[in-house]
Amino acid sequence: MSQIVEMPALPLEELLRSFPKEGPGNTTAKVYRLLRQLIVEVRLLPGRALPEKEVAAILNVSKTPVREAIIRLSEEGLVKVVPQGGTFVATIEVQRYIEACFIRFRLESGAAAEAAKRHTLEDLGRLELSLNQQIEAVANEDYTRFFELDEDFHRVIFSTARLSGVWAFVNQAKGEIDRMRHLKMVFGVRRTGEVIHEHRDIIDAIRAASPDDAVAAMTRHLGSLEAKITELSRDPKLWSYIESINATTTGKRKPRRSLT
Repeated sequence: MSQIVEMPALPLEELLRSFPKEGPGNTTAKVYRLLRQLIVEVRLLPGRALPEKEVAAILNVSKTPVREAIIRLSEEGLVKVVPQGGTFVATIEVQRYIEACFIRFRLESGAAAEAAKRHTLEDLGRLELSLNQQIEAVANEDYTRFFELDEDFHRVIFSTARLSGVWAFVNQAKGEIDRMRHLKMVFGVRRTGEVIHEHRDIIDAIRAASPDDAVAAMTRHLGSLEAKITELSRDPKLWSYIESINATTTGKRKPRRSLT
């Protein structure tokens, strides 16, 4: 049996101290972005309680924006609200991960094809800049930065395809993908070298104005649903961690029984 890796649960106050006082969006949007980032980066661990009152007090905001942010996170499947039982970070569900992969595969392949048809020299420059920054991040072993740049690369593809609104939908749908990717980083599962080569192939296909080649390059990059399942099963520590988290958080989701 593989050893189960324990991940430390930091105090809620320490995790929430990075709440942005300034920046775009209203208070609800800021609370949502912070909580989503902490969940996706697996700093707010699966099963962790998110008491609305406590979160509001730490952030020094009213309960309304916290409640609204939690509703949005619940709609994305990242938070579970149990009637009379509390609010918890959702467990990691492989089925939800596979469904998110399906959405991403279909939409990003289509975006790559459209980018090949509609790109400008400026678009290609942005893609090249992103790729060069990814190469630099890997050279510096800054994998958090690489993750951010990888995200930006795919955002730019949708922008190049003149489908920025679709990227917003994909980004919302793929929360479980991002959480799984961060878990892989924690467990040392990385394929940064392959990703950089695949990104190069995607840029070359877009530059050549070949929609078919762009779709093929994106498909090779994202893989298939079968490949994603196989990839997960190759790391027993990762599987053990997911199973242990799901087992230990089941009881936390049960509603409290009335005493009356």
